[in-house]
Amino acid sequence: MAPSMSPAAAVAEPADALTLGAERRGEITSRSSLNHQDGSRSQLYRIDLREGQVVAFKLEGALRGRLTAFHDGDLVATSNPERESAPLVVRARRAGSYTIAVSGVDASAYGPFTLQATAIEAYNGETLRVGAAISDWTDARRQLPLQIDEAGFYTIDMMSDDFDSVLKLDGPGVALSNDDGGDGSNARISARLAPGTYTLTAEGYGGDRINGLYQIRVAARPLPEGGLREGGALDVGSTLTGLYEGNAHAYTFSLPARRVVRIDMRSDEIDPLMHLAGNGVEKTDDDGGDGLNARISMLLEPGDYTLRADAASAGAGLYTLAFAASEAPDNVGGGTLAAGRPIEATLLPGMTDRWTFNIRSAGEYAIAMHSDDVDSYLRLSRDGQEVATDDDGGGALNARIAQRLESGSYVVEASSVDGDTGGNYRISLERR
Repeated sequence: MAPSMSPAAAVAEPADALTLGAERRGEITSRSSLNHQDGSRSQLYRIDLREGQVVAFKLEGALRGRLTAFHDGDLVATSNPERESAPLVVRARRAGSYTIAVSGVDASAYGPFTLQATAIEAYNGETLRVGAAISDWTDARRQLPLQIDEAGFYTIDMMSDDFDSVLKLDGPGVALSNDDGGDGSNARISARLAPGTYTLTAEGYGGDRINGLYQIRVAARPLPEGGLREGGALDVGSTLTGLYEGNAHAYTFSLPARRVVRIDMRSDEIDPLMHLAGNGVEKTDDDGGDGLNARISMLLEPGDYTLRADAASAGAGLYTLAFAASEAPDNVGGGTLAAGRPIEATLLPGMTDRWTFNIRSAGEYAIAMHSDDVDSYLRLSRDGQEVATDDDGGGALNARIAQRLESGSYVVEASSVDGDTGGNYRISLERR
């Protein structure tokens, strides 16, 4: 979108005085100055700023408008062209008189407006310490020094309404980053920090795409009741809290008998990711729970298992892990398939049934899952590697995988597209 007017025009035309903390009322009409580039109309204001001063200009009223700032004939900044009546923040790189142009967004934009100018107490570059809460404006990546005097558990928040915050922390034994660990698109890093000097990098998602106001808060945080876990034995019925700091935590458990298992990994600060392995099982889940939370629900045979609690993207923060196991009802969880012998089974809500079969002679085979209760889904794998998947290949909401299979052992997982739905189904393996 073209700027509201040319720098030369902004300097040549008279401008009304504008002072910090005050409001100026105006109106864009057909008599306002014309921008010959796009036909829009403008009204100019003049304000004196000292070097380094940061001022937010806000436009309110019926006018669909935009703001542009000039200094000594040079274009300084424009409001976001994708947001009508967006605020404009200016950091004065030199002391002097600045011109603020209030313009309509296009040639048809007219109406009254109110222009406000508010000084912002911007970050002055001093070293941040625990308890600090600073506001700043930037149009580029910023690095801020952080001093930690005592070992402890800390949370660092970066918040902005103007861009998608990304926060990085580097220092003694630490190299962490976070995008959306806070509320909305705000960033949060929760970490145990040793005494020392650290560097915070404040930027926006996508690298250099950053322009606007942001806040940073540094706070000490008490450890969760019961402390933090970093792996180890996982007991049935337990709920624990862990702190992810860039490396997966390995938990182990043993089942004395066939059990229906449900494991939930939840977090408001990281995107949970789990991987379960052992006794011939390889299962990974990212968003199987609510929102970005992870969940694994399946029937497991007796044996030893390892669960890796990880994150799907870079970040650091707290998570909870809940492990439940119950006796398996009859006819659930899967078993062994044989060609030409269909099996009637029951799928529990949130479960994935695991069926195994052997192919002695290579050829064309079809695996089908038919149900009137669930939207069937099949996943075929061999030696932990996915071979094929299908949703509605069997007609209606039934699933079917038909292809050539070489001799060997296979696993087919039967589930519902809607993970919260359960019901009866029939599964079969046929040679074509």
